[in-house]
Amino acid sequence: MKLVIAEKPSVAVTIAKVIGARTRKNGYYEGNGYIVSWCVGHLIQMASPDKIDKKWKKWTIDTLPIIPEDIFMKYLKTLRNNMEF
Repeated sequence: MKLVIAEKPSVAVTIAKVIGARTRKNGYYEGNGYIVSWCVGHLIQMASPDKIDKKWKKWTIDTLPIIPEDIFMKYLKTLRNNMEF
């Protein structure tokens, strides 16, 4: 079984038709050796600079460019409300 994750439901429908995943299930299509599911909206975003370092809460031209050593991401609230772990 191969999993295909689409950007949104309408794209998943198109992909499912093309690859022959014709059986609609709860949140995905299945068939022909594939499962096609989708995301709903943006899943994560980069954390704001002040979440990385407090000195970047009120930045000035002297603190630019802001280049963190690590990239920090956060789950969006809408995703957290829909997650099932």
